[in-house]
Amino acid sequence: MIQRQDSKSGARGRRLWRSLTPFSCLLILIFLAPCFGGAALAQERPRTILDMLFGGQVKSSPPPETRRAPARKTRKSSPPRRSSTSSPKPTSSSGSSAAAQPPAAVEKSADAQTVLVLGDFMADGLADGLSKVFADNPNIKVESHISGSSGLVRDDHYDWPASVGPILDEEKPSVAVVMIGSNDRQSIMLPSGSLSLRTEAWTDEYRKRATALAEAISSKGVPLVWVGVPAFKFERMSEDMVFFNGIYGQAAANVGGEFVDVWDGFVDADGAFVFDGPDLSGQPARLRNSDGITLTNAGKEKLAFFAEKAVLKHLDTSATPSSSVALAPDALSTMRLPPLASAANATSKPSVAFNDPALDGGDELLGGTRPAALSLEPSPRDRLVVLGSPVEGIEGRADNFSWNAKEGAVAPPTPAASIVARGSVGLDDLSRHEEPKPMPSLDEAIVEDWANQAKDGDQSLQGPQAPPSEPGKN
Repeated sequence: MIQRQDSKSGARGRRLWRSLTPFSCLLILIFLAPCFGGAALAQERPRTILDMLFGGQVKSSPPPETRRAPARKTRKSSPPRRSSTSSPKPTSSSGSSAAAQPPAAVEKSADAQTVLVLGDFMADGLADGLSKVFADNPNIKVESHISGSSGLVRDDHYDWPASVGPILDEEKPSVAVVMIGSNDRQSIMLPSGSLSLRTEAWTDEYRKRATALAEAISSKGVPLVWVGVPAFKFERMSEDMVFFNGIYGQAAANVGGEFVDVWDGFVDADGAFVFDGPDLSGQPARLRNSDGITLTNAGKEKLAFFAEKAVLKHLDTSATPSSSVALAPDALSTMRLPPLASAANATSKPSVAFNDPALDGGDELLGGTRPAALSLEPSPRDRLVVLGSPVEGIEGRADNFSWNAKEGAVAPPTPAASIVARGSVGLDDLSRHEEPKPMPSLDEAIVEDWANQAKDGDQSLQGPQAPPSEPGKN
């Protein structure tokens, strides 16, 4: 009996254990899940028992993106720019590097003529430009005496009329070039007081100082070339420069000098200031620096271009025997002088074949014109328009309307010609006949008739006879 009860209780226990096994496993998993998935559950919403029993599988949200602060980029400091006085880098001996090197400076002769440039910082740029212009001329050298912040107003800083004499005695120039005035937009200080810019008193004093400088140069027997001031970026400053240039031109003319106006070379078509403009080759280039006052290298060369012509008037530019170029004998034989005859006077041209490649005009540009060839013989147009002499016709051409000289008959003079045998008259026979007398007028005919009657003894010359009288009417 006891064994049956034990067996029955054992069977009940096993059935109860079997029924509780799924729940026990589920509970065990619930308590053990945080141990295995702690890292993942730490980033998710915690799941409850209801979610485990009745809810589906919860989709885990992706972990939030962690933003990192951008790394700072430290810019490397650019190396300092090397000045123009630094030693040049070693270059290779290739042809390209050799071509990039500037040509060697021409050594000036001992008796080279001196061009002396005087003035302020603008004159310094003019001196640089003139040095490049005459760099390859051994007979001309450029010297300069520059005081960058000087002018004609601040004579306490630098007195040009008083200082230019010793400078000329030292340099002994062939021509003096003056460019000044960029620093003179200020009041003139006198012992009696201050003179405001461009007032009547200021203008009179400034004109006296400009004239004194010109006379100081002229008294030394040195030709004077006064270069005007160009336009500047600031409008008021440009207006003052126009006013100053008028004074400079008058001061130079008073001593027989020449004033060079450079204004049009640094303004546009409307007369306004421009940074860029055509250079000496006609290409657009930067002429002024960013300050709108100083000049670039292209601007300096253009400024010197304006002054070059006036400077050369006072220099001896004739070539010396040492500077002349001797040609080799073989080079002389290949030289050809231009033809003396003009192509316009040609009466005929050589015949050209139809298959000549030159007929397509491949050697000429569309719309282009051939350069006029040098000729010492005037063309028909020049003889008619310039010289006023008539153009003679060309013999044998259809446009020759001149009268031909009289010549002999075309027909043969022999009477045995067939055309004469048929009864025709030859031209030679007709030419031997005298011209018929012209027909007389009516009066001449009456007089001639009376003369003929007188010769025949007719008395009718005394006048017409009276008609016979009728009988019985006496």
